[in-house]
Amino acid sequence: MLKRLNPMIVLLLLSAVLFFFKLGSFSLYNAAETTYGEFIKQIGLTGDWITMHFNGAIIFDKPPLYFWLAKIAIYIFGFNEFSIRFWAALCGVMTVIATFWMGKKFYNEKVGFYAGIIAMTAFQFLIQSRIAELDIVLTLCLTLSFLCFHVGYTENKPKYYYGFYIAAAFASLIKGIIGLALPGFAIFLFLLIRKELPRYKEMKIFPGIIIYLLIAAPWYIAEWFIHGAKFTEFVLGFLFLSRFQGVVSGHPGPWYYYFLALILGFAPWSHFIFYAFMRTWKEARSNLSLQTPNPQLLTLCYIIPVFIVFSIAKTKLPNYVLPLYPFLAIMVAKLWDDFGREESSKLWKGMAIANALLAVIVALIIIAFIILGSGQYAGPYADQMWQLQLLAGVLIGGSSLSIVAFFIKQYKLSFYTLPLTVFIITLILATLTLPTVEQYKGEKEMGQIIAKNIRAGQKIAVFDAGNRPGIVFYNQQPIIFLSDHNQVVSFLYERKGYCITSPAEYKRVKSFARVLDKRGELLVLY
Repeated sequence: MLKRLNPMIVLLLLSAVLFFFKLGSFSLYNAAETTYGEFIKQIGLTGDWITMHFNGAIIFDKPPLYFWLAKIAIYIFGFNEFSIRFWAALCGVMTVIATFWMGKKFYNEKVGFYAGIIAMTAFQFLIQSRIAELDIVLTLCLTLSFLCFHVGYTENKPKYYYGFYIAAAFASLIKGIIGLALPGFAIFLFLLIRKELPRYKEMKIFPGIIIYLLIAAPWYIAEWFIHGAKFTEFVLGFLFLSRFQGVVSGHPGPWYYYFLALILGFAPWSHFIFYAFMRTWKEARSNLSLQTPNPQLLTLCYIIPVFIVFSIAKTKLPNYVLPLYPFLAIMVAKLWDDFGREESSKLWKGMAIANALLAVIVALIIIAFIILGSGQYAGPYADQMWQLQLLAGVLIGGSSLSIVAFFIKQYKLSFYTLPLTVFIITLILATLTLPTVEQYKGEKEMGQIIAKNIRAGQKIAVFDAGNRPGIVFYNQQPIIFLSDHNQVVSFLYERKGYCITSPAEYKRVKSFARVLDKRGELLVLY
């Protein structure tokens, strides 16, 4: 393939198909997508591009770069799910290409190509590239910052250091100071270990910081002038310290959380991580005394501190470690490239053990879905059993073929079977599974029905509906959140409008309330 086609074009086309196929066909998912969708909707309603709003009220949640970009996409494609997810998918494609270039610059073109394939088909990376969340944009910016540093450092092209500061600045407009802190600390540690700290002078720190501040600082300064201490508390507290000092938004996790997150999220490639990591560690140590670029050391200086810091933090989500995926993909790609040249020698045993671990990983994924299905999503899980069995069959079949192909020395078949399996799974999800999931979401259809029936002066209220920002996003006026049963009775009895609530609450008011619509576990009463 590499000899016949431009590998970058191949990766561009494959990732575009994987990330954009039926991208806008499904309503936004609770809670992050619908929350961010509401921020974007409110920009249009309020005309305020500086301070984000939720349900008509000011909210400090995340810096606004993604919301600005999505609003621009809405001007082009209209107000719909495709527009809101467009930049996530596009940044996913761009991150695949950036991973290709970084793998190529680190090692060679084949490593870059393998890394692009691995990154785009890692489950967590694929998911984040198809939903309107911020982590894939952050991952792109951080990957570009490292790529620019590496080119500037290894090829003596100081102008590329400016690219480092620009990428870090945009990353800071996605998730705050970590946009500069994560790559900055990794590079500092890299130069410190190599005893090359004086090379910081090459990085044009003073003009670079000026560029960084010109891009990243204006929004922070504007918000500080508008909101003062409340915004300062948000930047230092919510965006940074709160995630280490306590659990934010109900997302706790044990110290080993990210080991499991990588095993499941980096599948179907996670069984190679340990062996690839050990190889990278060994090569980084052996190259310490040599005057070579040592990309292995740069990889470790990034992956290890980030993994430790996020493991210490009390707030944990699997997408927090997404910025590590391009480096992990390059590590695994380098392992496969080395194996292609040394298959008959020392690498075979390690690769054989890694391939055998794939069966364990697949079993863990299936167990995780069984546990998930037996809990909160038991109803939808049972209704879609045949589809889930089909997905499990494809995953088991593809993984088995990959394992068998390896042991009969069909190594290319073993490698390419895994991304092919992911493409088939994505096709099944997008055409069969996710369309049926829509019936259990319901907020979009409810909003449309309410909009057709509501009269001037009537209001929309919510009680006992769980964490569903989609109710706010998919309705055309601010939502009133009722706090107890008595308020529900008063709202409905006085015919103030429509109330979205649970079946349990309906049983308590059905003597005088009527049902306008029912979707999943929600009802619209009036």
